Order: sequence, then structure tokens, then C-alpha cells
Amino acid sequence: MQLGVLSRTYHLSQIILENNNSEEDVIKYYSSFKDFFSSEVIPNVLFIDDTLINFDSIKKEIRQVKKKSSEVQLVAISNANDIDYADALIDCGFDFYLLNNDFFFKRLQKCLNSVRHNFFQLHASTEISDIIKGDSEEIKKVFEVIKKASTTKINVNITGETGTGKELVAQAIHKQSTRNQNPFIAVNIAAIPKDLIESELFGHEEGAFTGATKRRLGKFEEAKNGTLFLDEIGELSLDLQTKLLRVLQENEVTRIGSNEVIKTDIRLVTATHKNLRNEVFENKFREDLYYRLLGLPLNIPPLRERKGDILNLAELFIEEACIYNKITPIKKLHADAQRKLVTYHFPGNVRQLKSLIELSVIISDFKTIRASDLLIENEEIEDISLKKERTLEEYNIEIIEYFLKKYKGKVNFVSDKLEMSKSKIYKLIQEKKLSKY
Repeated sequence: MQLGVLSRTYHLSQIILENNNSEEDVIKYYSSFKDFFSSEVIPNVLFIDDTLINFDSIKKEIRQVKKKSSEVQLVAISNANDIDYADALIDCGFDFYLLNNDFFFKRLQKCLNSVRHNFFQLHASTEISDIIKGDSEEIKKVFEVIKKASTTKINVNITGETGTGKELVAQAIHKQSTRNQNPFIAVNIAAIPKDLIESELFGHEEGAFTGATKRRLGKFEEAKNGTLFLDEIGELSLDLQTKLLRVLQENEVTRIGSNEVIKTDIRLVTATHKNLRNEVFENKFREDLYYRLLGLPLNIPPLRERKGDILNLAELFIEEACIYNKITPIKKLHADAQRKLVTYHFPGNVRQLKSLIELSVIISDFKTIRASDLLIENEEIEDISLKKERTLEEYNIEIIEYFLKKYKGKVNFVSDKLEMSKSKIYKLIQEKKLSKY
């Protein structure tokens, strides 16, 4: 990545160079805007010392910078601990504002990480196979649905267990679509406190509620002309489901504390690990919203159903972990480790495999990762015997009993796994047909 530093002295360049973790980055120093505009080198990020900023001309100069390279990220470095001043610079076109105080070096590290992430996101491949890894027939079917989704404007609802890569699929849909030059905004509903979700999605005005010290755009506005990905949509409260339905019907939002109606133009992709149809039956999810979101359904198979991908993914994660930790040569998987991986059921799916491999790379003492380096439990899955004749209800009870025992009595989790209502499980427990764990 090419870094540019615009400052009166070279000292700032030295500071950024010393605090940059990447040895591949190149830094170019400019003593003035004139020096920058005359240079043929176009940086990916430009750090600007605010002592060179003249507010009478800064907007024109920023326009010229962006004209030279629309992709350049601008970072203002200032001694002024003034929120209004920082907001004014952001309004002028700066992407980041770094305050030069006791926390400068820590913030600089975070800023460098952010600009690098943005750079790689911008230049990331749009090929589906480069975003989602796998050669199995199961994952190739997912690729085909992604291609169909990308050529239409229809909403997409992604289902799959935790860790299967629902956000990666949403990114692939965005990258393949005609909206790929516009924002991809991801929101995990389950990760946001319930009293903040409305503000996060729809925005608010200054003074709309306690703590709202300034206007904030919601995710629907941030995703303008792009893609909005709402993960764990099943966690949305009924009140907000009603508001979301109206936004989708009218293609417009109103910030909290405002009467202004703002038109929206987004591609909506949602995801959940829940069975939304069951949630509708239990009156936990609005039926009209369910049909509005359903659009094109896309189910991601769990890793245990695409075993042909396990070793390829493991080798990819080993290479990434070795490069990140500067371990050479790249480690290999021993045959006993391969057998252990392909016979494990991976309840945490690809995310669990990645974490498992990253740890094994660190703890293995040799160039080869052995089975003993893979810290997973060798669970033996009990077979539901068909030798003894039972009624269908008895078979169902035995299956539910097995999963209740496996997941330590977590009814919510078992109901999601088996795609059945929680009330049915609780009823069987009350009738003493199931054990209470």
C-alpha cells in the first residue's frame, strides 16, 4: 500500500513509518499541496498535517486530491481537541481525524489498520470463488444461487448455522451486483443493545434522546445505492419489525426526532440461523414482514455436509496463519490430523475450523501438524437405532432427547437445530416424555 504524508517537516513521515506494521508499504513525503499535485505518485492514503490547512481553500484542494485519485483516503492530524473542528474537516472530505496527544500512537495504529482494511476491501476480487472457498458440489450450488441473486434486485434471505459464512455470501452477492461500487453495510442485530437498534438502523437527530449530542445517519442512509446486510434478523423486536416493514414498503426512512422523510435505494440481504417460519407460527415474527424479506432463499450447508471442503479450507487457513505469524516454511497436515478433521462434525462450522487451525499452527512444534495438535473432542455420535420397532413419536422423542443431552438442556438451541417449536419441546417435558436437563 502506498502511504503519502503531507507535512511541513519530514518528522511526521518518520513517526508513521516507525509505527507501521507492514514492511510492504511505501511512504512518500510531500512538503506542500503543490508538491503533491506535481507528483506522479498517487498514494492510497494521505496523512495531512493540519498546519497546512487553510479553510478558505481546503474544500477546493480536497476536490483536487479526490480528482487525482477518487480512492485515496484522507487522514487529518491535528493538535486541536475540538469536536466542531474535527467535524468541519470530516465535512470537507477527510475520512479520519487523528488528535496528536498522549494517545496518538495508539490511535495511529488503529487508523493504519482501518485504512489497510478499507484498501483491501476496495481492491478485493469480485470472483465468488475468491470470496467463498470451496470445491464441493454443495458449495457450488450456493455459488449458482449467488449468481442468480446478483443479476436481480430481489431481496435475499440467507439461512444457515452459526459459522457457515452468511456475511461472506452477502458480500459475494454485493460484489457480483451492479451496486458493487457503492457501500456494503453489515449490521448484526443480535450484537446491538435493543434500545439502540432503531437509532442504528434509521438514524437520529441531535437532541432526539438523552445522549444524542449530534445528528447520526442510520444504516439505511449509509447504504445508499449499495447493499444493506441485516444479520440475525430474527432477533428484531416486534415493534421494530413493524417499522422495518414500513421502510421496505415505502422505500423511505425518518430519523428519530425528525419529520423529514428520506428516500432510500438499497439492496436488502438478511440472514438468520433461526427458522423464521416457526417464529411466525409462534407470533414472534410478523408474517407480512416474513414474506417481504423471503425473496430469494439461500441456504448454506453446514461444514459436516461438505466434507470435501474441509482439508482444502484447512490448508488455506494454515497458510494464512503461517504468513500472519511469520512462520516458515508453511506447515503441512499429517495424515492422522487429516483423518481427525474429516471425521469431526464441526458444530461451529467454518469459523470453528479456522480457529482450530490457527491454534494448531501455534502449538505444533514441528513442520507438520499432528492430530494431537488439533484440540477437539472426539465425540462419538450415537446412532438412533432402527433395530427396535417404535412409533414415529417415539423416534422423534429419542432424537429430541439426544440433542437436549448434547446441548445441555438448551431448548432454544435444540428447537433451532431441529426446526421445531420450543412450545412442543416444553410440552413433551411437562408430559414427562422428555427428561429435563
